[in-house]
Amino acid sequence: LPKCIGGGAAMGNPLHIHSGTIAFPWNMLLGAGVKRSILQNASSLRQHHEPGFQHAMKKALLAPTIGKLDDAAAPYLVRNDSHPPYSTRIGFKDGEEYWWESSSHRYVGHVSVPLLKISAQDDFLVFGQFQRKLNHCLENPNVVVVKTRCGGHLGWQESPPPGSSGSGLGGSGSWSDVAVADFIEALLQIRQEDREKKKLLRSRRGTANNGDGVDSSYNTPK
Repeated sequence: LPKCIGGGAAMGNPLHIHSGTIAFPWNMLLGAGVKRSILQNASSLRQHHEPGFQHAMKKALLAPTIGKLDDAAAPYLVRNDSHPPYSTRIGFKDGEEYWWESSSHRYVGHVSVPLLKISAQDDFLVFGQFQRKLNHCLENPNVVVVKTRCGGHLGWQESPPPGSSGSGLGGSGSWSDVAVADFIEALLQIRQEDREKKKLLRSRRGTANNGDGVDSSYNTPK
């Protein structure tokens, strides 16, 4: 990873993705949600005049399930290379390649910075896949895995603290936001402490060398 990346967090990540295996009725409901997004952005998508793209979007809108939709749209989905310089490209061969390239269990074992992964046991969308690929996380000491009993898929909603001005849904927040913020704050604090220790060590070495490259703490016997 680039040196500017000091850590990361992933919430509700299934580790393994294969939309073709999602059971009824969720495969149809998820497909309907994606088709709604396509229709909401139809005016922008129509400005793309490449014939293959328009055909793929029409095919996606007619797809009955999320798996069929992914397969139709795959040739025009954005993809990121997993190796430097992490350039952006367009298109997958088909849905199978898209799902395989998007499955993070292939990379999580090689993450070289602290990574927080949060998943809820009642997340019916991804928790099963997450459990089956959990060993890839546990093999890497840089990965911190947090499993909660509830939270749904990217939910973790919580009520406002007693005595706060918030009330009802308008005053609620997400526990995961606080957890990730605390994790990042801890990483920043550790990095700052490491910088201070290195700075102090360099300062002590400079004093011991007396500024001329000679270690003044060692005296030649007479």
